[in-house]
Order: sequence, then structure tokens, then C-alpha cells
Amino acid sequence: MWRLEDIVKAVGGTVLKKEKEVFAAISTDSRTIGKGDLFIPILGKSFDGHAFIGEALKRSGGGTLCRADSPVSLADADGTVILVEDTNQALLDLARFKRHTLSGAFISITGSNGKTTTKEILAAMMTKRYGVHFNEKNLNNLIGVPMSILSVAGDPEICILELGTNTPGEIKKLAVATNPDASLITNVNPSHLEGLASLEGILEEKLDLFRHTKEGGKIFVNIDDPGIAGWWRTTQRTTVTFGIDSDADFRLAVGEDLGWEGSDVIISCPAGTIRARTSLLGRHNLYNILAAAAIASTMGVEGELIGEAIGKFVSYDKRFQPATSPKGYVIIDDTYNANPSSMKWAISTLAALPAAGKRVAVLGGMKELGEMSARYHRELGAYLREAGLGLIVLLGEETKDTMAELGGAPAAHFDNKEELIGYVASQAGPGDTILVKGSRAFRMEDIVEALK
Repeated sequence: MWRLEDIVKAVGGTVLKKEKEVFAAISTDSRTIGKGDLFIPILGKSFDGHAFIGEALKRSGGGTLCRADSPVSLADADGTVILVEDTNQALLDLARFKRHTLSGAFISITGSNGKTTTKEILAAMMTKRYGVHFNEKNLNNLIGVPMSILSVAGDPEICILELGTNTPGEIKKLAVATNPDASLITNVNPSHLEGLASLEGILEEKLDLFRHTKEGGKIFVNIDDPGIAGWWRTTQRTTVTFGIDSDADFRLAVGEDLGWEGSDVIISCPAGTIRARTSLLGRHNLYNILAAAAIASTMGVEGELIGEAIGKFVSYDKRFQPATSPKGYVIIDDTYNANPSSMKWAISTLAALPAAGKRVAVLGGMKELGEMSARYHRELGAYLREAGLGLIVLLGEETKDTMAELGGAPAAHFDNKEELIGYVASQAGPGDTILVKGSRAFRMEDIVEALK
């Protein structure tokens, strides 16, 4: 329940019209708003929620926020109306207000790659010992994060929130709203360059999470990441390091590589040694496991419970998920998204896995790389040329630069997805392993479904 006086205080608003003084919940969607809810009209790039205030109030009979400069007529509004300067910021302000009514520890996670998987693994570890709330799927933006906080029921001991960004200043806003007791940056790699301009811009954006971690809180530093490792010593927060290649507070080694079955891992840490078997594939997933284990152990989860969670955790949706086709080949669904580093990790993992037949990479282009797009697609081509794959199949305008760098590697390029699917189906045979990956815009999962 939300009291009018608390809402006005949180958002710095002015009551234009008062009919209700208590609201059941907060909603940003006029289609699903509940009876007695308060509506927050969000302003996006291609929509303005103010256009739906009337519909929202008819459904809820509760109330609404409204920008003070909005031309929307509210004279006949059936409910309470609160004027604010910025409704998007007001949503964050309400989330921050709610966050400070909760006594549990908040953990915030960001990074160029692996943040969703790390969050999910960490939640699995934490629930072994604590009551946990975490944002679902990848609802990690300026709307998803505050709505996740506002949806917290009761007073969980741990709240885990994934934070995403594609524009400068977003991580700062989310970090201020979440005010984390502990924070993690998984890594810093080229992604969302259209908005963040450069690798340095990405680093500065991600580091805002550390800068706005609660005083006296803990930051978890990937000591193997050169950007993060070069900065961490300047922070005033308590630092916990993790790594595979470098000395760190938490260090992971592979006891045995089990091929398609995963690997046995050994994590050395202040609390002792954690041994576990993971079914997750690829070196990148070892970092995700290690980062989650570092946080869980530091926050009191016993090593045995951490090992159990690692053993039970399965690959998250569309993130390097292998499945055997009735046609006799293995399809690896890694279609969630793609950027230069995640492409290389997927290709190197494919190249290292045992395969009875040929290894095939079916790759779409990488979006949001701005002026650096051609460079990174050429670099991808050079990497593929040296990977020793049996066949490379490329989709989209961007990958023409990739194709140009392949030299004599066996490859084909398509602009049409249906033609690509037909070609791959004609080339695939029993024992082959087929990796499918690309940016969301290409809907590469369509290829996975067609090849099954």
C-alpha cells in the first residue's frame, strides 16, 4: 500500500487533485493496471504514457502522476493527480523510497557480458540460505529495475538487481535508486557503442556502479579485466577480487574438463575451498560462476551450499544451450544477443568442444556498434579465419565485412534468412555441431527452430 503523503515526499510532487489517499500498487501499464493503483505515465523514445492517463484512471480509479508541462487535460480525471517535473525520474524516486523501507541487503550487478547469468546463479546460491528477491529475466533498464524494487513483497533478506545501460548516465541513476550494499561489474567489453561511444565510455559508465555503492559497502572486482583492475585501487569501498589468471581473493581453477558435460571446478577463497561440477560450457561461464560464488561466500553462504547451487544450475535461456536434433547434429542456441567479446567466447568454446563431425558457426551481425561496426565485424572475420571451423555461415549487411576477412575459410553469406536456413540444412549432417548466434534484431532463434 502507498500513502499519498509518502508518494508526494518521494517524488517532490504537487497534488493537483485529491480523491484517493491510499494506493494499492504502482503501475506503468494502463492495460494491466489494477483497481486502486497509481499510474506513472512513462515517456519513451516512441511513446508517451500521458496519452493513456484517462484509460488508466478508468481502470484503476486510483490516481496518476503527470508532468507539470503536459498538455493532457485532467479536469475530468477520476482519481488523484500529482504533478511532477519528470515522471521517469519519479519512478526511480519511488523505487529509492521503497528501497530504504527494506532492511535486507541490496546487491547490484552490471557488465558488458554475463550479468543475467551471474544474477541467476547468485540467486540460486543465495536462496540456499536467505529469502531472496531478484529482477526477472533481463528487466534491467530504467523501467524494469525500479518496477522490480516496487514489486518486492515483504522484507526479503537479499535483493539482487541486474542493471543495464546503453546511454551515458543510466547506471548512475539505477545505482542511486538501488543504493547497493554490494556491487559487481562482470567485465567491460565493446557493446552499445552507439550510445556509449568508446570502450572508455563503457568503462566510465559501468564504474558509476562502484562509485555509488553504499559507503562501507563491498565492490567485487574482476581482477582479470584490465579496465576494471586498473581502476579498483582508487576506490574507498571494501574491495573483494576474483579471477582465473591473476591472484585474487577468490580464484577458480578447472580440475577436469568434461567436454560437453561441463567441468569440475575448484574455487579457492578465504572461507576455504569450494569444489563443484558445472554443466555450463565455456570460459566465460566460469567467470560468471566465480563472480557469483565470491558474492555468496562473502555474504555468508557456506561453501557446500554454493557447490550444490553450481551443480544444479543449468544454462539460462538462449545462452549457449546445446540440444541434439533428431537429424543427428547438435545445435547450440546462443541467440540471446551478441557483441564482439561474446562472439569470440562462443566461437572459442565451439572450437574447444569435442565434435564427431564438422563445427559450424551460423552468425548474424552485431548491432549498436556505431562507427566502430565495420572494424569489429572485420576483427570477427579474422578471428573466425583462425578458429579452424568446418563451415561459417553469415547473415546480414554487417557481416559482409566479416566475410571479407575470412580468406580461404569455408564460408557463405546470406541476406535472406530463409535461404540461409535452406543452405545450412543441406550442409548439416550427423555428428556436426552448429552454433547459432547474433544480435536480437536478427531473431536468430528462428534459425534454431527451423534446424531442430
